[in-house]
Parts: sequence; structure tokens; C-alpha cells
Amino acid sequence: MNTIQMNKTQNRKAREVADREQLLLDLALEIIEKHGFSTLTMDKLTQQSEYSKGTVYNHFSSKEDLLTALCLRAIRVQKVLYNKLITFDACSREKVVGFAFAYELFAKLNPALFMVGLTVKTSAIREKASPQRGNAITEAENELIEMMITIANGAIEAGELSKKYAQNLYQVTFSIWCTAFGTVSLMQTLGESGNSSCIDNICVDNSLLYHISLLLDGLGWSPLNDDFDYAQTWLKLKNEVYATEIAQLIK
Repeated sequence: MNTIQMNKTQNRKAREVADREQLLLDLALEIIEKHGFSTLTMDKLTQQSEYSKGTVYNHFSSKEDLLTALCLRAIRVQKVLYNKLITFDACSREKVVGFAFAYELFAKLNPALFMVGLTVKTSAIREKASPQRGNAITEAENELIEMMITIANGAIEAGELSKKYAQNLYQVTFSIWCTAFGTVSLMQTLGESGNSSCIDNICVDNSLLYHISLLLDGLGWSPLNDDFDYAQTWLKLKNEVYATEIAQLIK
């Protein structure tokens, strides 16, 4: 076999392995969606698939490694949504609002993946996952963080955010992340339980926009909420930027 034939064979085998891994991840998500998060085990995944236990373990060293792989998929799905904001003709603060909108949309479209993301944040999971997947998660998350850093830098250059934050943009980004993550997580969990007077007494549809607006006003990120109609931005994101994804929710 010559070099060209060997390369073709290796590439074909690599594609087969990658496709098999994605199929196993699809099956794992199906188990979570149909039977609940706690029911996912390596044995159950093997039973649901057409592969041997050894083959499954060749892809995932443990249930924790499997969950980490699902989390990596979740981040990649989010990135696809965030990339739509690159061509969004808007000021820097509107783009931050766009990130929040996209994150909430991701959670609604992919509730199982969203819950996986919550679980994998715990050290008990990350410590038992393979180092390669742990590193891949870190790299993927850093890519998302750098997207927000770029927006914040642009805001400083445009005079929309004070230069005093220039040396601490990671803290600013982390605050935005915390606000979106906390709001969406609580809306998902408390909303499902139906036992929260807080949830019962707020406007659920605009809750994330309200919280992000409070944070950005606190940072002095202009234009401030009183000077700009961000509700219209929210509608534009819904009706234009993410119209296709919103249609999927309605089905």
C-alpha cells in the first residue's frame, strides 16, 4: 500500500471513529431526555448502542468522561449561536445583550445539554474525566470568553465603556457570564418546580434582559437602559438574527 492509499485509509478510519462517537453522544442525550439524567450509565449506553462495552469505553473512559464530551458538544452548539452575532449590526452593549439572548435560547433548545453543562462544572466530574477532554473544555470555554473580551475592548475604544475596566476585562466578562448563567439556571429549575414566589412575581419573558441591563448600567456601559430601547434589540434578535432557532421552539 502506497503513502496516498495509507493516508486515505487512515482518514476514513478517523472519520468512522468520529462519526461513531457522535452517534454514542446522540444516544446518551436520548437516554437523558427520555429517562432522566440519573439513568445514564455506561452499561445503559452500551445496551442502547450496537457496539460492545469495549468499543464504548474506547471512546469514553467513564461516565464522567462521557458527560464531559457532552459538555464539549454543548459549548460548540453555543458557539454556533454566538457566531451569528459577528454580523449583527449593533453597538457593543447590544451585542452583549445578544450573547445573553443566545445563551437563554441555547438552554431552551437544548435542555438536556444545558443540564449536562451544570453538572460538569463540579470538580467531582471534571477530576474523573480524561485530561484531553478536560483541556478541550477549557480551550473551548476560553474561545467564548475571548469573544466577549473582544466586544468589551471594542466598547472601550468606542467610548461606550470606561477605560478603568481595560485592565480587568476578564472580571467584567465573568460578571456577565455569572448573570446569564445564574438567571437562566434559576429560571429553568425554579420554573419547573413551580414553588417560587419570586418567579411568580416577575416577568419571565424579559427576566434575563432585565438582569443584564442592571449589570451593564452598573458598569456604566452606554447607551444606558434609560437612553436606549433594548426591548427592541431583544425583538430584533428574536425576529431576525435567531428567527430560524425560534421557529424550532414553536414546533
